[in-house]
Amino acid sequence: MIRSYRTTRVTPPRRRRYVLSRFEGVNTTVAEEKLPLRFSPKSYNFSLGKGVLAPGIGVAAGYIRKNGTSHQIKKRSTTPRFVKFYRYTMHNLTNRTEKLVGYGADGALYDYTLSAQYPTFGSIGNYGAVLSAAPYTYDGMEGLLVSTESGLYFLRDFVMTRLSFSEIFTSMCVHNDRVYATLFLDEYKLCFSDDFDPTNWNLSLSEGGYISFGTEMGRIIELKSFGGMLYVFFEHGIARLTAYNDQTEFRVGKLYLSVGTIYKGTIADCGDRIMFAASDGVFSFDGVSVQKVMTEIEELFEDGRDTAHAVCHGGKYYLACSLGMDSALSGGTNSLVVYDVWKKSFEIAHDLKVSAMAPLDVDTVSGVLADVSYPEEYLGLVEPCGKVGTTSTHKVWVSPLVTTGEETGRKILREVRVRSDTAATLLLELDGTSHTYALTEGLNKVRVMRAFDKLRFTIASDEALARITETEITVDIFGE
Repeated sequence: MIRSYRTTRVTPPRRRRYVLSRFEGVNTTVAEEKLPLRFSPKSYNFSLGKGVLAPGIGVAAGYIRKNGTSHQIKKRSTTPRFVKFYRYTMHNLTNRTEKLVGYGADGALYDYTLSAQYPTFGSIGNYGAVLSAAPYTYDGMEGLLVSTESGLYFLRDFVMTRLSFSEIFTSMCVHNDRVYATLFLDEYKLCFSDDFDPTNWNLSLSEGGYISFGTEMGRIIELKSFGGMLYVFFEHGIARLTAYNDQTEFRVGKLYLSVGTIYKGTIADCGDRIMFAASDGVFSFDGVSVQKVMTEIEELFEDGRDTAHAVCHGGKYYLACSLGMDSALSGGTNSLVVYDVWKKSFEIAHDLKVSAMAPLDVDTVSGVLADVSYPEEYLGLVEPCGKVGTTSTHKVWVSPLVTTGEETGRKILREVRVRSDTAATLLLELDGTSHTYALTEGLNKVRVMRAFDKLRFTIASDEALARITETEITVDIFGE
């Protein structure tokens, strides 16, 4: 008897390779399932400007170079946690002195002479809570006009001269030789001084005066002299005041009514525009119209009415705020978002608590000085260094939820390739189950061989100089 055998030919799987050759930024406005693979629903502490994952924003030592020597910017004679910085320039007979005034958490003011040979913070004294300050020239001397709970002062060097007991202001601005300010006891009223005289607030057509506003746009929170006009920022809007020396020519026009609440500490001049954050997003104001920016992450912004603050420098807007992502911090700010107004791009430093910032351009120093209390107590310049002081930041890039575009057939995640310059971690989530793999320097070939329907992968690193240049996913699909 002759036996015959019929063999069944096994159909080979269809193999798909998904190459992520360029990493892009965060986008929370599109559902994860609809996001292109190169975008991320959550990414922080990585820089993505050149399409790779590179060391992100941190705070590094800043140095002032004077007369051939270099000195680090740091707190030498005192250790208060600063909550606000103010800048002014003081000309002497033979030189120009750049002054940085720090308002400490201990309630005292501190002087820091940036252009000194050996700069150090020196105590000015405690004059009550500082509500507002603005550079000003009084009696021919340059200094800082300071409003505190105990009155209005003029600061020059270490000397505080009281100008008034009764005038206590929550915001101040110098415009066309007058000081414009908002009263602490009536924040719906805009007061202005006599020309060249912040001690004279008498109500007169030839001296000082005030303008009362209704309650439609809320309290006055900030004043800005910009483009030859004075702009009044309210809790819920912006008005423009055309103010010349003659009070009879003052004109007020309402420009913008906000559906959200504008945050006082975030209003900052940024070249040809004013940037600010509100409860409904971040905005750019050119003196006429308001445009929303960073819409990709507006859903991440949490309430920052009392804690958010910002400065501008070099065409970038530095916003210390709170973002709704996993964080080791609770209360106050937990992130620093840096927005490039020209490129319209941004980077996120997360789990970073910035207490105060100041833009610096003096001698060889150009950047933003930041006083940080987490992850390390540090005073230095904001830079893309991947660490704060000696502590490396935790860097994360999360992919969108991936289905690989296949509706039928059994899918096997065969391999993931990651090219890294340092140690890192690859976390795979396959249908909700997590698998972690250690990555080393060079090309990593992670063999997985696990079935899945939906996957998400995360690349993380605690190395300061972490850099990921490429990721490739290989999927085998069996059946129909």
